[in-house]
Amino acid sequence: MILEYAKDNDMPLIITSAIRLMWTAAFRRENGILKNIYILGPYFIDDNSPHNIENRLRNMELSTTFRRNSVRFMHSLPVISLNRIMEYSIMFHYAVTEEEISISDIAYRDSDTSSPGNRHAASAEQLSGEETPMIHGSYAAEQEMLRMVREGDLSFISKKQKLALSGNIGRLSNSNDGRQFKNAVLVCIVLFSRAAIEGGLSPEVSMTLTDHYFQSVEACTSIIELKEISETMQKDFIQRVHKCRQNAGLSKAIRKCCDYIDLHLEEPVRLETLAGELGYSEYYLTKKFRQETGKTLKEYIRDKRIGRAKFLLTTTDLSIHDISERLQFGSQSYFAETFRKAAGIHPTAFREQNHRI
Repeated sequence: MILEYAKDNDMPLIITSAIRLMWTAAFRRENGILKNIYILGPYFIDDNSPHNIENRLRNMELSTTFRRNSVRFMHSLPVISLNRIMEYSIMFHYAVTEEEISISDIAYRDSDTSSPGNRHAASAEQLSGEETPMIHGSYAAEQEMLRMVREGDLSFISKKQKLALSGNIGRLSNSNDGRQFKNAVLVCIVLFSRAAIEGGLSPEVSMTLTDHYFQSVEACTSIIELKEISETMQKDFIQRVHKCRQNAGLSKAIRKCCDYIDLHLEEPVRLETLAGELGYSEYYLTKKFRQETGKTLKEYIRDKRIGRAKFLLTTTDLSIHDISERLQFGSQSYFAETFRKAAGIHPTAFREQNHRI
C-alpha cells in the first residue's frame, strides 16, 4: 500500500490496520526518484483493552502463543492523541525532506479500503480538528469554534487550521474507526445546531438541517465522504447564521419565506403555498419579497437550487438527470442551460473540475 501510494505522492501517509494499529510513512526522493521510505510506528490513537485486541486477533489464523505475545506487545505500544500524531507527521516529513507542510497535506489510508476499485485516500484534515471535527479539546478551541457559529463568523476558514492543532480525540465508539468518526461528526452537528439557534437561526431550520446531516452521515460509506459532509455542515450553519445577521433588516415574514424555500428546494415551491404559510395574498407577497431582497421569488428559488446543485455535483455521484429531477428543474436540458447561465460553465464541466469523491 505504501509503495503504491509513493508512486505518485510525496506527502506523509498515515495508515491504519483492521485492529487500529497505525503508522506514519515519510518519503525521500533524489531527482524525482524514490530513495528511502521512513516509518514511524506502530502506535494507537486510542486505548484498546486487552479484551478488544484479543477479539480482533481471534478472527485471524494465529496460534495461541503468537496471539498472547501479540497482545502483550501491543500493550507496550504508545497511545498518542491524533492531533499530536499530526504534529509528529509534519516534523517527521521535515526531518526527512526539510520541507514545511501543513496538516492538510498529510494523507490517510485505511487497510480496509486498499483493495483495487475501493481505494479512498483522504487528507488528514478529515481526521483532525475542524475539517472533520473529531477533536473534543481543548475546551478553548471548541468554544472558539462554537462562537464562530453563533456569530456567523466567516473567518472560520482561515482559523480552522490553528484550531485543528489543539486537543485530544475522545472515544465515542467501541466498534470500528468508521463508527468512531461518524459519532464524532454527529456530536458536532448537534453542537453546531444549538450554537446556530443561539446565533439567530430559526429552530425549525436548525432542526431540519440536523436531521438532514444525521441521515447523510449514517449513509456514508467512506471517510472521504464523511469529510465532505462535515465541511459542508460547518459552512452551512455558519453561513446561514451570517445571512440571518446580514438580513436583520428583513421582516420576520420574509425571513420565514426564505427559510421555507431553503428547506424545500427538492420539492415544488408554489407561490400560493408560500402566501398561505404567511397569510398574505400572492400579489402582496411577491411585491414585498422583491422590495426586501432585491430578487423575485423565482430568481431566489433558482439561485438557491443552483447552489444546491453545485453541492450535489461536488459531493455525490448522482447523474445530471437525477440532480435535475431532484431539484425540480423539469428537464435535464433546462437544468444544464440554467446552470450554465448562473455558473458560467456546464454542470458536467463543473463536476470534472470540483468533484472530490
